[in-house]
Amino acid sequence: MPRSSFTSLRAAGLLCLALACAPTALAAGLACAKAATASEKAICADPYTLQLDSRLASAWTTALAQSREPKALRRAQRQWLQERDGCQANLACLRGTYQSRLLELPFVNVPFAWQGTWQRVSTSPYFAGELFIRRLAQDRLDFEISGMGGANSGALQGEARIQGKEAHYAVEGCSLVFRARDGLLEVDQEGESYACGAGSGVNYSGRYVASKGELKLHYDLLGTALVHTEEEDRQARLLLGADYQTLLDSGSVFIEQHSAELPDAQVTQMWLRGVANTNAAIFLRGPQGQLWTAMLVVQGPADEVRVRYYSNVPEWKHSLPDVVQAWYEERTKGKRLALDMMP
Repeated sequence: MPRSSFTSLRAAGLLCLALACAPTALAAGLACAKAATASEKAICADPYTLQLDSRLASAWTTALAQSREPKALRRAQRQWLQERDGCQANLACLRGTYQSRLLELPFVNVPFAWQGTWQRVSTSPYFAGELFIRRLAQDRLDFEISGMGGANSGALQGEARIQGKEAHYAVEGCSLVFRARDGLLEVDQEGESYACGAGSGVNYSGRYVASKGELKLHYDLLGTALVHTEEEDRQARLLLGADYQTLLDSGSVFIEQHSAELPDAQVTQMWLRGVANTNAAIFLRGPQGQLWTAMLVVQGPADEVRVRYYSNVPEWKHSLPDVVQAWYEERTKGKRLALDMMP
């Protein structure tokens, strides 16, 4: 049975509330047979997420060994564990939470300074964000922040007042709090997107790391949990070819649905906020790795919008499951969209 870091982090985190932890306490492993919570059981049952847990154990050990404030880092890890456990058995949530922490850990030991360039931690390129800070005085800073929410974007510039480890900005309808925490910078936004200079669905809240360059993301169907295994991801790439990327570019909003015709299938409808009339798809995954998907594509000099349908199930190559048919009909209301049955 594989050994994993997450149970040790959970157990050691509780012990640290009462004891001074040894430097390696949070890195020791416990068997998955002892998994107790919904999130722990889901991680142990899913090989890909368990790999993420193993990678996190290694990254955590490295970060802790280099830390000048190990007590604060352990506290931050306990807080992260609470976030992870909040996912329950939701694989997309669990995988995203692990991937976010893997992006953060290399930066947690960077000495904090208000002035600099910060990148928002996001596992999707459609929720990226960047923050530039220039310190004006002991108690004041100037900032420029930008962010995405699907295809929509926003930008805001202002001056914030520094109060200890926080800086505060407020105008009518919009406020931001910048908070230094464990080598990272947390941003909390209050107020509607439009009041903060942004398009619909754009919010600047999140954790930011000190980096001049964009973070290197590994964005694929595995990370979104649309597929569960590396073999399923390989099959999807073979089936879709260049449209594998088209599918990834079709989603910043994901909604689960149900198929009466394929009751055991995982059904996800997705669209890219701001351009849902050209970037949208529906994706089905069967319990044995069967795949069905339909997506909008734009092609030709006239930017014609068409629908492409794929399946790796021979008997479904030329017919649409009920939920795919309903999705297609919803998009053809009042207009004609060509449907291409792909090989």
